[in-house]
Amino acid sequence: MRVTDYFTEEDVLEIEGTRRNSKEEVIDLIIDALVARGRLPNKEPFLSALMEREALGTTAIGEGVAIPHARVRGLESPVVSLFRFKRGVPFGALDNTPVYLIFLVLAPEEATEIHLRALAQITSLLRDQKMKESLLAAPGPKEMYHLLREEDEGEE
Repeated sequence: MRVTDYFTEEDVLEIEGTRRNSKEEVIDLIIDALVARGRLPNKEPFLSALMEREALGTTAIGEGVAIPHARVRGLESPVVSLFRFKRGVPFGALDNTPVYLIFLVLAPEEATEIHLRALAQITSLLRDQKMKESLLAAPGPKEMYHLLREEDEGEE
């Protein structure tokens, strides 16, 4: 299983910046973007699930990266999306750095193994400093997706 099996080039979004000044507002923004694109049927259960997870502790892993995630009742299949913010956004990172890359992972409530495997693969990808720098420097979402796809194919 590859992380890019769960999302397509259209699920990589770039956001110029935001006036949002809290993690909650950033999560609201990304859920709105997924609803608008038809990736999620509505907002509330997903927003609630992510906020409940964030209440347990930040999903900002540091060095400009966050991986908000939750398992959601009623979701039929995993939803994975990558957001790149040209200007960093606040996300409560333990290293107090703004976040530029947000990998969102939503999984069906009963899909614990898939959820954990996706998180592990994303974390592994983003631990690679060169990969992180390449994602940040890529000209656009299409190139970001292809970088991830190439890395996934190299792991097989």
